[in-house]
Amino acid sequence: MSNDCANEQDDGNLTRIRFTNHLRSNAEGIQCVKLSEASEIRSSTNCAFRNKLSDKAYHKIFETLFKAVLTEKSLFLTAAKTGSEKTQTGAATRLTACADALRVVVEAGVTKLKIKTVEAIAEHIIQTLPTTDSGYCKPLVQHYLQAFGTLFKHQANVERIKRSTWLDIVDFFVQGINQFLADNEGRPSSLTNSFSAPKSIMSSGQTQSQHSLTRSNVEESFHILLLFISASNAPLAEGYLVVVDTTMRFLQLQGFHASQLHQRAFSILNVCLQFTRINHVYYTQTVARDVIPAISRLWQGKAVAKDEMLNSVRDEMLIFLFNVHLHLERGIMDDETSELLFKIEDLLDILRADYARRSDRDQLELEDLEMADFGAKLRNDTPFQLRIFKLRPHNHRAERNWAHLQVIGMLDRLVNLGNTPRGFSTADEQEQEVDNRPRKRQRIAQPADHLLDPLRSDDASMRMAALQALPFVLENRQLHSPLLMELLALLQTCAGDKRGNIASWALLAIAR
Repeated sequence: MSNDCANEQDDGNLTRIRFTNHLRSNAEGIQCVKLSEASEIRSSTNCAFRNKLSDKAYHKIFETLFKAVLTEKSLFLTAAKTGSEKTQTGAATRLTACADALRVVVEAGVTKLKIKTVEAIAEHIIQTLPTTDSGYCKPLVQHYLQAFGTLFKHQANVERIKRSTWLDIVDFFVQGINQFLADNEGRPSSLTNSFSAPKSIMSSGQTQSQHSLTRSNVEESFHILLLFISASNAPLAEGYLVVVDTTMRFLQLQGFHASQLHQRAFSILNVCLQFTRINHVYYTQTVARDVIPAISRLWQGKAVAKDEMLNSVRDEMLIFLFNVHLHLERGIMDDETSELLFKIEDLLDILRADYARRSDRDQLELEDLEMADFGAKLRNDTPFQLRIFKLRPHNHRAERNWAHLQVIGMLDRLVNLGNTPRGFSTADEQEQEVDNRPRKRQRIAQPADHLLDPLRSDDASMRMAALQALPFVLENRQLHSPLLMELLALLQTCAGDKRGNIASWALLAIAR
């Protein structure tokens, strides 16, 4: 056994020596990797490095790469100042090759690296990427960010790092995103640090830089932030504020078309809200209020029902609304103006209109449902359940449609609450028009046209969408007698419709 171990160690040392020789093959004698050699290293990585090299061997390889990068970066920056284009181009090529080589080695050894090596890589990247002009070293950015993401995609690496390192890394990527936003908006960042950042990036966000991150780099940065805040031991109490504020700023400033970037941004908000919605209620209420317009804007972007990327963004937005709907309710109760109510009404109209535009195949179908047994005890064995029916299990497409309708029901309840004068109960609405008890402000109850008008429509798709949403609307809302009688009359008409699907959904709403 000892001979086998010795042979394995010798093989690992031989592999490391060969790799180091690759680094030293530059014609000028500088330790650096050529682009062609990066491909060679990549092809031999899995069979050689993963099986043979120990953490100690990996650490030595990384040290060699670090020295090569620092040498070439110095040459690159000097050439940029002196205007030596040829020297700068050569240094940039070698820097890109070194960064690619580091990414490849990280991929090979990510599960074998000890925490000391992991932190050394992280420290090297966040100290080496920035330049003195508050920008970033472009030849390194792409591969270094990919290497960082690969390194910490292995969740154990995130959970093992020191708290101070976690804070430095999170702050580094927050500042990078903030710099991108400042440069693209043409004005300095307003974000204030809540904890210390590496000195090399403290000035980022104060001036525009021609070397800021690209949109692709920002997408990778959001991915890394998501990995860090998702760790089970993440110190969110110290880092959530800058993460959420920067993410909200991105959502408020960036475009009308949903992208993978937006999906990651909402994922970050949803992770942080799991902490703040209990520990920082007022802050969560503020976040909910400010993000609603961004959801309305993005939901109206180009929509393709079978666009999985768009659907994943909408999934995260629906999860966000589930997380904050009770905070929105508190906000409506406390709101001295109608601003929040108007935002929620706009979003409700957008969600209703979007659902009505969908084809039958992209809406909830009767085949997706299981009817309730009214004689049996109600079982809470699934979140996709109302009093009269529930969703058949293992139907991902139908779950999305269900969530969409359930959010419509939740928002409708909030709008109804906001349009009900203070001090009114359902019984009060039946007996009197005005409540004489003192309250902060007068609210005039709005007519229920948004509930009844779609059922009167000649547009079959609009009627179908309204009928499907009705059980979700009525699940947590009591109607006063005049409105209920008018609704039942319309449902009776729909139940006699020759189109079987409209009649069936009308009967389900009546059963509710």
